[in-house]
Amino acid sequence: MSAASHKLRCPLGAAMFSKQVWDEIASSLKLSGRELQIIKDVFDDRTEFAIAAHYGVSPHTIHTYCERLYRKLAVTDRVKLVLRITDEFLALTVASGSILPPICANRVAGRCPLHRN
Repeated sequence: MSAASHKLRCPLGAAMFSKQVWDEIASSLKLSGRELQIIKDVFDDRTEFAIAAHYGVSPHTIHTYCERLYRKLAVTDRVKLVLRITDEFLALTVASGSILPPICANRVAGRCPLHRN
């Protein structure tokens, strides 16, 4: 299977979360609409140049957005940004009062061997 046909068959990275999940993440992290759009584009593995072309702005503008997002979320690069967002999602699924359902019954019950206190 070629890389091009593989990309056509596989959903984009941002599709791993529903709109409701993205809205909850954005609210929790106090992200603006544009910041959320850029994060979704990073999840979809788009380059800064591709993101800039999509929104009709300069690559420098997108680079500035990314740098500010890194500072805001206390990360240093794209991979850590994706991990930070994923970690926020996991935290929201176990937070009391969250509208997102827990993804692991063992974690909710306090029996998860991976849970750190």
